[in-house]
Amino acid sequence: MWQQLIGSPKGWIQAQEGMNELWISLAFVIVVLTVAVLSVRKLVYYVEYTKNHLLTVPISLVMTGTIGLTIGLLVGLLSSFIMIWLGSIGEIIRAILMSIFGYVGLRIGLAKSQDILSFWKSESVAVSLPSTDYKMIDSNIAIDGRIIELCQDRFIEGPLLVPDFILHELQLLADSSDTLRRHRGKRGLEVITHLQQLESLEVVIENTKYEETEHTDNKLIRLALDKSATLITNDSNLQQLAQLQHIHVLNLHTLASIMKPILRAGQIVQTTIMKSGKEAGQGIAYLEDGTMIVVEDSQSYIGRECEVIVTSVLQTANGKMIFAKLYRTE
Repeated sequence: MWQQLIGSPKGWIQAQEGMNELWISLAFVIVVLTVAVLSVRKLVYYVEYTKNHLLTVPISLVMTGTIGLTIGLLVGLLSSFIMIWLGSIGEIIRAILMSIFGYVGLRIGLAKSQDILSFWKSESVAVSLPSTDYKMIDSNIAIDGRIIELCQDRFIEGPLLVPDFILHELQLLADSSDTLRRHRGKRGLEVITHLQQLESLEVVIENTKYEETEHTDNKLIRLALDKSATLITNDSNLQQLAQLQHIHVLNLHTLASIMKPILRAGQIVQTTIMKSGKEAGQGIAYLEDGTMIVVEDSQSYIGRECEVIVTSVLQTANGKMIFAKLYRTE
């Protein structure tokens, strides 16, 4: 009776071994699936990272790097044909040679990118289409407003690109509850409207398909690379980032600094004394660009326009300070 319930000892042992094999198989499948899921996640992460990195690389480097890699692989393949008689060892040597020559070709293509493109342009006999010299502005330039005068007087020519995400940024500022931010946003939108009304200027509203979560500076750089556009900005950090990507940048602050009048000792300036200075008898005046002039013995001339003669110019960390005295003709 007992043997009928549990069967023979040998059958029971075989059943146990079968169960053990089943559990081992299940454990193996679980481990394989876990490793596969983790590997896929890692692969997706690296693919996404590579994609984002390549999007910031100039197209010229991508082209020359690809050309160098292709030539290197071909040289490695041709060099390996002499090893074909070695059989399987020859296949290994071929793979090694192609890897080495491919890497060398890639490095040369990246390092000599400018030389390769210059040679290509000089030797090309194909008829090239006229390039459009786009200028592109960011939100700081729109809010600044000086771009209007520069375009009116044609110091800046060519189609002016205004990206749609810049308009969206200005709209968000204009709808802000903060008074200062709202004023800046409205100012920027008014400047762009004014630019569209200039007959001498073509304003292009560029519709893009970049992700909304991407930083505005990155989108500006990508669009500048795509359009081969000159970026106009007041943001020094954006300027440095763009120049690292070989983008031509115009900084209006730099232009304003260059255009400041250069005053030297002995030069006569027409100005208005605005207020008293720190020392007795001193008066303070300002140039149009905001540079301060300290005028000796001019306190009694406050509110009056007068001629002063520059005695010295002092360069400080905050800019220039000019010292002068009243110019009296005798």
